[in-house]
Amino acid sequence: MNPVRPHTLIPSLALICLPHISAAEPILQAADTVVRIARQPVHPGVATLIEEQSIGVADGAEEYMLGDVADIVLGRDGSIYVLDRQVPVIRLYDASGKFLRNIGRSGSGPGEFRSVSGLALTKDDRLLLWDTGNWRINVYSANGDVLTQWTTPSGTSGSSTSQFSRAILVDTAGVVVTRKSIFNVRDPWNRPTVWLRYRPDGTFMDTLHAPTASHEVALLTATAERVRVSNPVPFAPTRMVVMSPLGHLVAGLPDRYAFEIHQLGRQVVSVRRDVKAERVSRAERAEARAAVEERMRQTDPTWSWSGPDIPDTKPYYAGLQVGLDGRIWVAIVPENSSRVGSTSGTSGVGRGAQRPPPSPAVDREPPRPALYDVFEPDGVYLGQVQVPARVSSVLRRGDHVWGVAVDADDVPRIKRYRIAWPR
Repeated sequence: MNPVRPHTLIPSLALICLPHISAAEPILQAADTVVRIARQPVHPGVATLIEEQSIGVADGAEEYMLGDVADIVLGRDGSIYVLDRQVPVIRLYDASGKFLRNIGRSGSGPGEFRSVSGLALTKDDRLLLWDTGNWRINVYSANGDVLTQWTTPSGTSGSSTSQFSRAILVDTAGVVVTRKSIFNVRDPWNRPTVWLRYRPDGTFMDTLHAPTASHEVALLTATAERVRVSNPVPFAPTRMVVMSPLGHLVAGLPDRYAFEIHQLGRQVVSVRRDVKAERVSRAERAEARAAVEERMRQTDPTWSWSGPDIPDTKPYYAGLQVGLDGRIWVAIVPENSSRVGSTSGTSGVGRGAQRPPPSPAVDREPPRPALYDVFEPDGVYLGQVQVPARVSSVLRRGDHVWGVAVDADDVPRIKRYRIAWPR
């Protein structure tokens, strides 16, 4: 896999004529990287989401009352599998939203699970559940019958468990991929992410590592006797790496507007936009600084700020996600509802952006819509999509989005939306 290296746009470089490339989105080639400048979108303006389907009730039949939705997958016939961590159980609904049956339950027997880290569906319609409590992948038929189980390495000692955020997928080649962070007890902020790949029969295939990069997380530390606490610097950019269902990695460091598409055996494609960074206001800086100081002084009452300072500008984006079709979604304004499945593993490489410590003012802010820049898998800039407030988008495929919407009473519902692009 090609490493991430610094690249310079050289004015004398000629434009390369490729299919679907317009003058508004030039392609420049330098060394081992193709640089794509995203300017005018295919769809100018901001697209909105139109609700098409809703599953869930505030009061009624138990099978329609949702709790902690950890993941959603879609069958080829439109059926919907919902992993509810609160029960815990997998609920199967048909394409119309009618409940069909429950799948699995808590435990360690065949088809049971202890700590769930995501669902996936194979190309031949087998349902996979990664159980990181029993460190195995449970395999069910499409209608929920238990077929078998595949053992997965834990990367931890003893019988300890771990819980990741929506950390299993099946790519378009049929390869099963699980994402795992390697925990370092001596340096808890240094948690490299790897992707373990399995053949469709469950046999181990290989391990993918994140592309190399020189970025280090900006940290502040406090120590007292045998206790050492670290905290990321508020508003400092955090590198992100996510796996695409097309079988490659997408990486970005939001200290500028750029992300890289890493395909095995091919040149790295760096997609960039020329946008202005948002400055950290004086009030935001003061509140974030006070929050960190309070937290660190709980460990060391004499602690004073001696590490990297809060940056003058905010990260250019807050997260990277990839849809089932390979489209790349860049979060400009992040979703302020809890990410589905985000009990652990919500920041850093492979998981999304590190957000600054919450402040009283932030906590009082009313929910606001999220905003994404959307790109085709090859980097063509499609345009911007707004996601309603209190919605956690889970799946994206073409012009449809599936997510969990939480109402004012904190009642969750599964919703399917259609993207209405501006005309």
